[in-house]
Amino acid sequence: MDKKIFSFMVILSWCLCFVPTNQGLYAQAVSAENSRMEQEITSEGGGGLELNLPYGYGDFIPGVTAKVSLPLELHPWENPSVQDVATAIKLYWSNRMQVYGGNVSFGGPTSLFTTAAPTMTVNPLAAFSFPAASVTVGLPGFNGSSAVYGGAVVASLGKGFAKDRIGLWATGSQQKRFFGGLAVPLTLGEVQLQFSSAVGVWFLEDQLFDWEDEWYGKELPYHGMWLKGLALEGRLTWNWIKLYGGAVMVEQPWGGFGYWGRLRFYLDVPVRNFPLQVLGGISGGLPDSITASGSRLRESFQSYINPQFTWDLREKFAGLRLKVGLAFGANVKNTDEDRPQLFSDGKLRGGLELQFPLWRLQLVGDWLGIRLHNPSVKESLRSQEKYGGTVKFTLSGGIPRFSLGLQGSGHYERGVSVSKDRIVAAGSVSIMPKEIGRTLLFSLVPQMTASTEMIFSPVQGFHSATTEAKASWNMDFPLVKVGIWVALELKHTTQ
Repeated sequence: MDKKIFSFMVILSWCLCFVPTNQGLYAQAVSAENSRMEQEITSEGGGGLELNLPYGYGDFIPGVTAKVSLPLELHPWENPSVQDVATAIKLYWSNRMQVYGGNVSFGGPTSLFTTAAPTMTVNPLAAFSFPAASVTVGLPGFNGSSAVYGGAVVASLGKGFAKDRIGLWATGSQQKRFFGGLAVPLTLGEVQLQFSSAVGVWFLEDQLFDWEDEWYGKELPYHGMWLKGLALEGRLTWNWIKLYGGAVMVEQPWGGFGYWGRLRFYLDVPVRNFPLQVLGGISGGLPDSITASGSRLRESFQSYINPQFTWDLREKFAGLRLKVGLAFGANVKNTDEDRPQLFSDGKLRGGLELQFPLWRLQLVGDWLGIRLHNPSVKESLRSQEKYGGTVKFTLSGGIPRFSLGLQGSGHYERGVSVSKDRIVAAGSVSIMPKEIGRTLLFSLVPQMTASTEMIFSPVQGFHSATTEAKASWNMDFPLVKVGIWVALELKHTTQ
């Protein structure tokens, strides 16, 4: 790694990590009985190469995309050590068929089998989008961890009775999970429909008693076995309504079937001078159902509602668009105990967004982990209660092909697992130069991100600060793309 690059990242990280050097907080931390400051520095980097040969011809010769990613652990005082190398290849025949192999990741319908309860983020300013009807396949990133070995085939057939092509797909991986499905789009006047289904077969690893663990009396054991499942999905778009539904039924290791499903909707209320959009959704299933990844369904029910108002004021106020949203969500969970208990937690978030042609400002306030039902459930099983908010600023286009993002957030966390209240403050900055200082081959200015998180205790003062800084370059040569990246983490902790 270039010494100048490494030195730059070290200096940037130290500059951002300003809290540990604050004399007041530092003195308060070290004055506590038996307290000490620990510092840890980790660095990593790597690179990658992508070769693209778009010379497919007809039904015989495919286009080719091949990618290799080489992450490294970097130690200035030692030789770099190579981590897992990721490789993958994609063959494609126009838009009719794609074949993938290597370290690839899967998304779309396969996640229905492996994730029973989606994470309920409850974003007050979210935009609605349909989940992918066909499987999505990702090649390894230049700076990401390698995925498991696997393969996939994605194809589309002629139009037939559908306005768009019918999609077929199949996947398999070294995790002994095999899925396949199809998606059929239909257009009936103003109504757009899409139906999709998927089947899966997978091997579920052993879960046996571990007498040294407390959970042996809470989890039913089973031996490894092959299981199967079925998923069905539907999508509808009609005027001001968008609707998605999906359901899964999977075989269980002790017999019978488990099931879960989810429903999402979007309403664009057509009222004059009242620009209202409403997003919402529910999900749920049979508690303790085992997914294809071996996880258990604990959230037996989740729901959220998110009304939003958007005003287009571009003609009156220099291109201003104003967006206001309020989101509330609730989930019902079962405790992982000999005698399970039901309890409910909630999330309440409000947001305001100002959009101008060159910049955007977003403000979000949070109240998370609201106790809705059964407050007697012990603290470690509940969602963490937080109060706080986030400010996000984005500038783009001020300099040709330039984007700058700034973000800051702060939360007060109450009743965490260590039985102490704490305050978490975080900030981040990202720079995406795109074509700034660009030569014929690559950008001289890297894309940079940096973030700092600080944790305080109202009683003990400063606890820890963690700073991460990262720079990456993408160099585009004819038919070849080269990626280089380096990252540094600096952590201060009081014990």
